[in-house]
Amino acid sequence: MSLNQPGIPLKITVIGAGMAGLSSAIALSDINPDHQITVLESNTSLSELGAGLQLFANSTRVLHKWGLTPSMEKVAFQSSHLSIRRWEDNAELSFNMNNPTSTWLYGWPQWQVYRPDLQQALFERVKKLPNVSVLFGKSVASVDHETGTVHTTDREVFEADLTVAADGIWSRARRCLPASKDVLPTAYREHNYRAVIPRSRMLSNPITAQFMASPEAKSWVGPNVFVLGYTVASKELYNLVIGVPRPSEGTPVGSWNHPANVETMRGLVSEWCEEVRALASHVQDGECVSWTLGEVAPIPSYVSTSGRVALVGDAAHALLPHAAQGAGMAIEDAASLAEFVGHLRSKEDQPKVMSAWSGFRQARVDHLRSISRGNAIDMTLPDGERQIARDAKWNSIRDTQRAQLAELGAEKIREKIIQEKPMPDPACKSTFEPGGRMWINGFDVSEESRKFCREHL
Repeated sequence: MSLNQPGIPLKITVIGAGMAGLSSAIALSDINPDHQITVLESNTSLSELGAGLQLFANSTRVLHKWGLTPSMEKVAFQSSHLSIRRWEDNAELSFNMNNPTSTWLYGWPQWQVYRPDLQQALFERVKKLPNVSVLFGKSVASVDHETGTVHTTDREVFEADLTVAADGIWSRARRCLPASKDVLPTAYREHNYRAVIPRSRMLSNPITAQFMASPEAKSWVGPNVFVLGYTVASKELYNLVIGVPRPSEGTPVGSWNHPANVETMRGLVSEWCEEVRALASHVQDGECVSWTLGEVAPIPSYVSTSGRVALVGDAAHALLPHAAQGAGMAIEDAASLAEFVGHLRSKEDQPKVMSAWSGFRQARVDHLRSISRGNAIDMTLPDGERQIARDAKWNSIRDTQRAQLAELGAEKIREKIIQEKPMPDPACKSTFEPGGRMWINGFDVSEESRKFCREHL
């Protein structure tokens, strides 16, 4: 339970059983077990589609609070670091420490997970909550922004004190709010090729077999392309992403699993180092998908003026994935929303409290939007002066960390890292720099939400 009093019990409808929706149901139930929560999911079952994703300390601390650490540890992988390498010769440019440094600096680990595994873990937690029910096959037709009432396509009506819309980048609920009724997702100038490679296939090649044995995640940066790879699903799968900063032909915005031509994907890295070529060679016909990156531009508010409808996750703020915080922001949204709802003492206060929540979340999400864009540029610079300057900056970070390891050894490095813990730097536009990572990963959304409520409500 929250340190807050639980507030007044509400009848709550959650639209969507993805990560944002299931997280919202858990968080709201956790804050007040007297809430009556109904989750509406348009699909007839949980989606099994997806790829890998990374969860950092800002979200793993929340999952731990919800009691999910044991189930996540069965399927997640904790990488030691992300090794950032040059496209042409595999030379290491820098590295971001993950584990156990994440726990030393931020209090909680970094996890690499397969998206369906995370969704299943959230769903299993929801099924144990006596005040939450999940209804499948319920597609939403409209949401009344004044009352929060939901109408489904099969003519059912769900009345609620609060409706939480977690219905994704093409959110129908967002279009039912007057202030955002004309807001549609826009394609970013990039698309990604994605695939998950079975462990047995990775082990069949001595180059890629080393990736399965290594605790590190890898990223290769090159002219107009970047590659990211890491293990998921208890090291049974290897997640591969190839990012191309130009529009995709024929792939709709927000589609995660649009079939893609594997030969076109391989052609992008045909002149890259043998490590990347070996990875691309493991992807077979029918396994490669294309994802056109899309954003939802900043909207006036994440809530209706009545306070009866709240948007979370991609419905509110679909972001570029270059800061690896899409899932993190959905989880933060849910945890924060629950804290603000827990501050309600009467339904008359709902418009004020929900408006305050919107402003609180928008400030953080909008800054993270700029960080994601900064990373997107850094990762795909063409060879030249800007690339040389970037590499020099990254090399400096790498050399500092290597010098510490050489001087102190593994046993004393923990004390050194804690003593020199960087300050959060909200002005930093990169997760490749310590201050930027601290601003993101060191954030305790539940505590900061409670603090805001104490000071402003």
